[in-house]
Amino acid sequence: MRRRTLLAAFLVLGLAACFSSLPDKKYFQIPLDASPPGAGPFAASLLVDHCDIGALYDDFRIVYRLSPYEINYYSYEFWAEKPSKLIRDSIIRYLEGAGLFAKLYVEPTKESVDWTLRLAVRRVEEVDAPEAWSARLDMKLEIVDARTGASLAERTFDRQEPLPRKSVREMPTALSRILGEEFRALLRKVPRT
Repeated sequence: MRRRTLLAAFLVLGLAACFSSLPDKKYFQIPLDASPPGAGPFAASLLVDHCDIGALYDDFRIVYRLSPYEINYYSYEFWAEKPSKLIRDSIIRYLEGAGLFAKLYVEPTKESVDWTLRLAVRRVEEVDAPEAWSARLDMKLEIVDARTGASLAERTFDRQEPLPRKSVREMPTALSRILGEEFRALLRKVPRT
């Protein structure tokens, strides 16, 4: 009996030693800064549509690219939410804070909506080149007339922002900067009604 207890204690200590050496998991967001939009306010109501993104990138794991042909996922660094939700929620919080629209909808409604904001992400990744790393956001933002489907303003971009050092912890800040600049550029293109 004593021998089994001793064996169990060693087993528990051995497992604890194995698992205690694992790095801590880190979780990241992509908040937009509160920079003024340089556009608006608009008399129109706006529905923020769901974000369209491929399954490869809509994962809690952060994607990093080693070459045009090879991608990987970090093992201990994750998005706090899937990128489709992170990006959409960041834009919603920005719009709510800026008060740019007469009414803002975040879910489909039976009420009459003037415009719809469409979001499509093609890539959201870290690009690891030997000389430097960068954050990449490849995306299309579009505001359409909700009744006719006609495009009122569109912004398509594929931008890479260099990271100040080779660390995944720098990526959310760079992505936030790209998304904020491009979203404000989209708002400046919206025609006055």
